[in-house]
Amino acid sequence: MNRALLEIGRQAFHVICGVLVILLILTVQRELALIILFLAFLLITLIAIVSTKIRIPVVGWFIEELERDKDRKLPAKGAIFFLSGCLLTFKLFSQDIALAAIVVLTFGDAVSTLAGFFGQKYGHKPFSRFKTLYGTIIGAVVSFLVALIFIEPLYAAVAAIFGMFVEALVIKLGETEADDNLIVPLAAGTACYLLRLILR
Repeated sequence: MNRALLEIGRQAFHVICGVLVILLILTVQRELALIILFLAFLLITLIAIVSTKIRIPVVGWFIEELERDKDRKLPAKGAIFFLSGCLLTFKLFSQDIALAAIVVLTFGDAVSTLAGFFGQKYGHKPFSRFKTLYGTIIGAVVSFLVALIFIEPLYAAVAAIFGMFVEALVIKLGETEADDNLIVPLAAGTACYLLRLILR
C-alpha cells in the first residue's frame, strides 16, 4: 500500500475509534460507558494475545497493514493503549474534562501525525526525532477547536497545549517508551483538573 495512503488510513482509524468512544460517553450512563470501555479493552487484549499464535481473519489484516510498531509479543498495542488511555481518563476526571482530553488524543494526535508527514519541509524537531514542531502546533489548534464543543475555551486551550506537548516528547519508563495513546489524555486531563482546582 502507498505510504501516504497507509498513514491516512491509520489516522482515519484512530479518529473513528476516538469518535466512537466520545459518542459512547455522550449517549449512555457513566457507569455503563465505563463497563463497555473496560470490556472493549479486555476483548482487544484477548484478540492481541490470540493473534500472537494464530492469524485471525480481518483482524490480522488490520494488524499487518495499520499497526506501525509491529510488536510480535503484543500485536495491536496501539489499540490497547488507546482504550486504556480513554478508560482511565474517563474514570479519573469529570465528563467535560475527560471529553476534552479524549478529543486531544483523537484529533490532535492524528492531525499532528498527518501534518508532520505531509509537511516535512517544515520539519523542525525540537522535542524528539519523530515529532515536528509544525505537526504539534497544527494538532494543538485542531484539538483546541474540537474541544470547545465540550469545555470552556481556557480549559480547551490548556488540554490542547499540554496534551500535544506531551505527545511531542519521548517519555521513557525505564527502558520502555511510554505510549502516547496513554499519556496524552492523562496529561491533558490532569492539566485541566489542576487548573480547575486553582480557579475555584
